[in-house]
Amino acid sequence: MGYKKLDEVMELLTDELDGFNKAIVRLERFTQNTDNIKVVPDTSEIERLLREHLNSEKDGTERLHESVQDISSQISKARIIPKTKLWIHYMIWLFSLIIIGYLGFKASRMNDVREKAFSEGEQNVILSLRGYFEQNPELYESYQKWLREKDSVLDQE
Repeated sequence: MGYKKLDEVMELLTDELDGFNKAIVRLERFTQNTDNIKVVPDTSEIERLLREHLNSEKDGTERLHESVQDISSQISKARIIPKTKLWIHYMIWLFSLIIIGYLGFKASRMNDVREKAFSEGEQNVILSLRGYFEQNPELYESYQKWLREKDSVLDQE
């Protein structure tokens, strides 16, 4: 009875070993088949994607660079206009100061001009009166009389 079971176990083990050997043979065939398979790595799609990405980044960088140059030129133009306005203001102030100085100088000489005009006017009046009195001597005597009376009234006051 013990041998019978032992024979059965041996038979089972033999069947299992045969199945295992067949599986190993099959595995060796698969391994040989996979050894014959050559895998060629194809990176062309990845390279194409990388090139597209690189080109899009270059385009973006160029647009960004153009935008920066545009802004830079606009800023430089914006600085030129206020500088021009500032110089115009300075020139207006300078001309205003020159004109004010000139007018002040002329105003300070106004008394001299008045005195000169008064003396010239006085001389002209005397000359014209002299000519008038030479033509009318009786009016000159009347004028002399009036002057004496006027001087006497002023002396009394």
